[in-house]
Amino acid sequence: PVSKLKRPGMHLLSSLQAVAHGADSVQYFQWRKSRGGCEKFHGAVVDHCGHEHTRVFRDVQEVGDLLARLDPVVGTTVRPQAALLYDWENRWALEDAKGLNNAHKDYEATCIRHYEAFWRQGVPVDILSMEGDFSGYRLLVAPMLYMLRPGVAERIEAFVAGGGTFVTTYCSGMVDENDLCFLGGFPGPLRRVLGVWDEETDGLYDEDEGRVRILDSGRTYAVRQLCDILHAETAEVLAVYDADFQAGSPALTVNRFGKGQAYFIAFRNLDDFEADFYAGLVRDLGLVRVLDAELPDGVTAQLRSDGERDFVFLMNVSPEPREVRLQDPAGLRDFLSGNGLGDGTILLPPLGFRILERPAVGLF
Repeated sequence: PVSKLKRPGMHLLSSLQAVAHGADSVQYFQWRKSRGGCEKFHGAVVDHCGHEHTRVFRDVQEVGDLLARLDPVVGTTVRPQAALLYDWENRWALEDAKGLNNAHKDYEATCIRHYEAFWRQGVPVDILSMEGDFSGYRLLVAPMLYMLRPGVAERIEAFVAGGGTFVTTYCSGMVDENDLCFLGGFPGPLRRVLGVWDEETDGLYDEDEGRVRILDSGRTYAVRQLCDILHAETAEVLAVYDADFQAGSPALTVNRFGKGQAYFIAFRNLDDFEADFYAGLVRDLGLVRVLDAELPDGVTAQLRSDGERDFVFLMNVSPEPREVRLQDPAGLRDFLSGNGLGDGTILLPPLGFRILERPAVGLF
């Protein structure tokens, strides 16, 4: 709706973000802007003026200058302990569905919200389709896994039985690969591993707000847009609805299955639930964070490693300066300058970053 210009520093930071997450190059869709058509104002390296004396050209040049200094990063990788399922065929099936909350199915936004909870903690996450290899991970998150292709539920069961932790949400296990509803009760072939029967899905009006109460802490969270009405079969109930006709019924469950466990989140929150829930899981599962530091709002840390050296990308995507205090700066130095980090206090300007280097610690 609005074609807003990138602020100074945004192009370099967004390019570096791609590198921090595994890219070995930064490439451009257009060298020169088109004179006509609907994309005649689409961004390009060379503007209609035809020369290099523009802010955008200087921004691109700045990226090239930085990449030339990052050759040691090329070919390095990371092996996360957590993975998130984002599946295009599942998305297509959800988009075609009617009768849930047609105005707010929001599959992509939901996956981003779950992913962001790890991003804020500096915990690396792989993105997989449901055909991906689940082995090698300790945590598998699959928001709104509405459609299941043959064999996927069986592989999820094997993952959990072998000691993995699985998390899914409302609107999961409803249809097969032909978009036909599973018979015998939702969440279909996931019912055994999750230990719940999902009887109904309620779509809420925008002005509706229910509440969920966590049983052990008493903390409550808002319910917005979508919620499932569950019956715990073999699962333990961790939270219940606190309002409306579904009051007292399960809203969050965990099912012990083999050596692992499977969580079912029955409601959409939109606010702080995912951050709190996944912070607890990261702690309980002992998932490794890139840096031993509390990351302020808007700051993330990503890792690439060649097995001998770790490259830590510390990035501030906020328009305000941020301060990061490392618990133990020993062994870390600034990769671009070669300087040490002193007392471990790192000041990041708005849209700023630091690339840190340390001997590989063998975490990934």
